[in-house]
Amino acid sequence: MTVFEKAAELGAMIRDSAEKKRLDEAAAAYNADDELISMIEKYNEHYAKVKADEESGSLREGVGEMVNQQLSAMYDVIMARPTMKEYTDANAAFDDLMQRVYSSITYQITGETGCGRGGCDGCSGCG
Repeated sequence: MTVFEKAAELGAMIRDSAEKKRLDEAAAAYNADDELISMIEKYNEHYAKVKADEESGSLREGVGEMVNQQLSAMYDVIMARPTMKEYTDANAAFDDLMQRVYSSITYQITGETGCGRGGCDGCSGCG
């Protein structure tokens, strides 16, 4: 069996993993949540305007803190939405799976352990 055949097998296993299925389901729910998408678009528009005003120097004195509080409140509402929370959690779980796979492959090649996340003192291992 070639390296590429093994890579294809690994890719299929990752595609069929619980983490990938969860991410796909969460992404579908995210994309179907029109209210969430609208909230994110409004946040992004507001953020872009604030950044443009900051860069141009047209943001009035003292307004910056108030605007940052508004942006923070908008962000908190978005992140508290169940659809967004599940998407974020599913994405983090899938990213963790991929990091562990990468770490395992790296170990097989180099013999070195470590996930690249740092803070390995007292670590019980990646995987």
